[in-house]
Parts: sequence; C-alpha cells; structure tokens
Amino acid sequence: MFTFFSSQLTELKHLKIRDRQAVIADSLTMLSPSERVLLRIIKLLLLSPLFLIFTVFKGWILIPFLILGGLCYPLLTTPIEINFAKKNLSEALKHYDKGA
Repeated sequence: MFTFFSSQLTELKHLKIRDRQAVIADSLTMLSPSERVLLRIIKLLLLSPLFLIFTVFKGWILIPFLILGGLCYPLLTTPIEINFAKKNLSEALKHYDKGA
C-alpha cells in the first residue's frame, strides 16, 4: 500500500510529528546509493513539469505559479520519501529509541 502521510505508518503512530520526521530522515540515510539515486530521479521526474511551467510565464504572472510550486514540492516528494523509508524503518526506529 502506498503511504501518503507518516501518521499512516503503524510503527510510528506513537511518536509526535517531529519524531516521525526524524525517524524517516534517519531511515533515508540508510538507503543504498543506488536507491538514493532512484529516489532523486523519481523526484526530479515529478517536479520537472512544474518547473517547465516557470519558463513559460514572465513577470508578475509567475508569482502564483511559484507559490503553487512551493506548496506542491512537499506534497509530491514526501509520500515518495516515506515509501522509500519503509524498508529501513524498524532499524531507524531502534536507532532513534537508543538516542532518546
């Protein structure tokens, strides 16, 4: 199942939002180099159409699209990062529990 929010992960439901983000970030650091490259390529493919829109408009009309881009960036990339982080989530959670 594709996970859109960190609150949907049963392993992390007992944590606050900042703690969930820290565990996910720790899990992402445990990815292999090839998985990191794949994650970045997927994010780039998702964001490329948005950035191509920026080249079409000029002047003040660009501002709404910049705001839209700023809002869409985390909405598009966070679910993908969460789904890549699932693989190492239990190990990252153990590492987080030791540090806390």
